[in-house]
Amino acid sequence: MFRRRGEYVKAEEYLQKALTITKEIGDKQGEASRYVNLGRVFQSLHDYVKAQECHQKALLIRKDSGDKKGVAASYEGLGTMFQSLDEYVKAEEYLYKALAIRKEIGDKEGEADCYERLGTLFQSRRE
Repeated sequence: MFRRRGEYVKAEEYLQKALTITKEIGDKQGEASRYVNLGRVFQSLHDYVKAQECHQKALLIRKDSGDKKGVAASYEGLGTMFQSLDEYVKAEEYLYKALAIRKEIGDKEGEADCYERLGTLFQSRRE
């Protein structure tokens, strides 16, 4: 709620509390979700180093647990973050990784989302 209202400092505070509890109870999928949401908050605050760290942590948790759909989502998040930094080569790399996984697991909706993100990326590059 705070992130949607633009109150990023409060959003970070509550997400950090949620992350602590999630770690305490050993909920790895919840932990990955908290990192994704923290990454989004840090992106909104233009703290891209922390945002990337959070997205990478979520990616590792999802890889370790075998959550392919989550891995694809993490790659998409990283791709979007790098696109916002105008680092188009990295963005494209992550989006194609996400697309490959979406195709592999038969996630048509996710596949469509990847194509849309790639379209936006190429538009940003004027291609």
